[in-house]
Amino acid sequence: MSSPMRDSVLLIDDEVLVRRGFRHALEEAGDIAVVGEACHATDGLRLAQRHRPRVAITADVTALAPLRSCVTGGVIALAVDGNDEQLHRVLTDGARGFLLKRASHEELLAAVRAVARGHAYLCAEVTGRLLDRFEILPPPEEVDRGLGLLSERERQVLARMARGRSNDEIARELYLTCATVKSHVSHILAKLGQPNRMHAALFAQRLGLLSRTG
Repeated sequence: MSSPMRDSVLLIDDEVLVRRGFRHALEEAGDIAVVGEACHATDGLRLAQRHRPRVAITADVTALAPLRSCVTGGVIALAVDGNDEQLHRVLTDGARGFLLKRASHEELLAAVRAVARGHAYLCAEVTGRLLDRFEILPPPEEVDRGLGLLSERERQVLARMARGRSNDEIARELYLTCATVKSHVSHILAKLGQPNRMHAALFAQRLGLLSRTG
C-alpha cells in the first residue's frame, strides 16, 4: 500500500537557525516534506523551478512574485515584525500567507496546511490587529456568551477550522462523517454570530483557541 502524498515545502531564509527550526517542525508533522532550502532568492527560485513545491516560505520579498509561478499552492512571506506597510507589500505581490519568524510550530503548520489547500493565512498577531481595526469581533460579553454556547466537540471543530483544515480533514481527525462536520460548522457560525467560515476561523485565532484546544 502506497504512503499518502505529503505537501512539499521550500524554505528561503538567510538565517540558518530559522530554516533549521522550521525544517524540524515541518518534517516532524509527518504530512509535510521539505524539498529544499536556500539562503537567497536566486537559489530559491532555481530550487522552486526544479521541485515545483506545493508551498514556498520566503523571507526575501523580492522572490514573492517570481515564486508564484513555481509553486502549485502558494507562497508564505516571512517577516521579523508585522507592520502594515510590509503586510500590504507582500499581499500585493501575491503572498497567500504571512508569518513572523518567531511563529510557533503550531502556527507554522497551520499556515502551510492552509496555503497548500488554497486558503489564505495571516499570523495571529496580524489577524488580531486587523480584527480590532475592522471590528470583526463582537463585544467581550458576546464573545464569552458565544463560546459558552459551544460544545466541546464544536470547539474542537472550530480550532481545526482555524488551522486551515477542510471538512474532510476535520472528519478524519475527529472520526466523524463529513455531514456531521458540516452540521457542526453551521451551528458554530450561528452560535458565534459569524457570517462565514473565514470569519469564524479568524475569530478562533484571535481568541487563542488554537493553544487551548486539541
